[in-house]
Amino acid sequence: MTLGDRAARLSKSDLIRLLSAIYGVETHVDDIIDRYLAAGEGPGSEATALAETLSAQLQQIADEDEFYGYRGSYDFSERLSSILSAIDNLLRPQDPQAALKLTETFLDLADEAFQRVDDSDGYVGGIFRDATRQWLAIAVELRHQQPNAENWPQKVRTFFDNNDYGVLDDIITNSTPLLTEQELRGLAAHFEGNAKAALASPKEPGRYNFEAAHACIGIKSVAEALQDMALYEQATLLTSPQPNTLQLASIVEFALAIGDLGRAGYWLEQPQWQGDQSRYRALRHLWLKRKGDTELLKSELWDDFTQRPHRYTLEPLWLMASDSEKLQLQQQVENLSSDDVDSEERVAMLLLVGSLERAEAALLEQPDHFASVHYGTLLNWVRMFAEEHLPLAQVVCYRALLSDLLERGYTRAYRHGAGYFHKLLALDKAIDDYLGLADALAFIRSLQARHWRKRSFWELADYPNKPPKD
Repeated sequence: MTLGDRAARLSKSDLIRLLSAIYGVETHVDDIIDRYLAAGEGPGSEATALAETLSAQLQQIADEDEFYGYRGSYDFSERLSSILSAIDNLLRPQDPQAALKLTETFLDLADEAFQRVDDSDGYVGGIFRDATRQWLAIAVELRHQQPNAENWPQKVRTFFDNNDYGVLDDIITNSTPLLTEQELRGLAAHFEGNAKAALASPKEPGRYNFEAAHACIGIKSVAEALQDMALYEQATLLTSPQPNTLQLASIVEFALAIGDLGRAGYWLEQPQWQGDQSRYRALRHLWLKRKGDTELLKSELWDDFTQRPHRYTLEPLWLMASDSEKLQLQQQVENLSSDDVDSEERVAMLLLVGSLERAEAALLEQPDHFASVHYGTLLNWVRMFAEEHLPLAQVVCYRALLSDLLERGYTRAYRHGAGYFHKLLALDKAIDDYLGLADALAFIRSLQARHWRKRSFWELADYPNKPPKD
């Protein structure tokens, strides 16, 4: 039986008693109750009451001075999200105009909110980006009903110009349902004029020209909205007649995104790429793929891998290779030595081409070189070696995981470390010959010698932290 089913069985007086018991326990819950009580059941005075309640709750947030640290940022974002949702789901059906105004009030809280929260995980930023999308959706609805009720281009531009924390970055890009092409091109012309004026008379000569850069971002946003290649190029060239490779990459990526392969090819021919071959090759390969030039792409991928053997040059080639080419690639990878590539790359490439026994041999050649490999990579390797019943390779991986964890004293992960420890004990039962590796007892004694003070780990592992005295 659902909560709704159970609540439906209660009488009105029982529901009132329930609300009375809940109200006052938690401020956030009180706010939700207040909204629903104000919402009523239809348009009219109920909409006014709800709008006033929501407005008061937003003002309360604006008036607070509490700082929300890293651990409190999620709860703060949930509080904001709850109000934003109520504006959309409770108020908007009754009074879209009031919902638009309150969403604008919500967006105006951005500066205040970001000054009072550690938003390292981006929870609060995500809520304000949701608010931007909500404002656009309500504005589209209202414009259909009252086309000339607002100066919509001016409103969008005002939001764009007052965006210190970047939460409104996409408002112009996403405004095509709201603004006409003519209005968007009017915005582009406005930004172009601002850019040229700022470049002609910079406020602080010799320093970063914020005004020109901001205006060019505006032009670029319009270009993204209209998928206009020439406008996007103009946005870069106004301030950078000779774009650097990061700027070139942005232009090429935009051209590829809108399917303008000709302009992508043009910008890939620029001489600046000589200083950034890695970025150039990645974009050129993507361009060839979009063009459908499979043979040339494969040829260049072969050359790239031969000159720079690496998993990142191998993987795209492997995905395109025929069965016979895969055999050739596999042999080429197997012939690589530790002098050609580092240990991690060598193992990763051997695993990619399916040479798991060779990968195990590579691990055994330098078993102490893998403690710095990312734990996610090592766990993936373990899974692959376990599927092929290669216990020694699993031992090297688990030892690397455990040694790194203990060396860093990462107490929060000691429970995982205890799991690795017992995996090693289980694998020891299946191994007759360690082929030069220290056996399980020798490895455990080395751990005890180095980390016997980490008693919490040994307790979780259910094993003595010191070897028994002889």
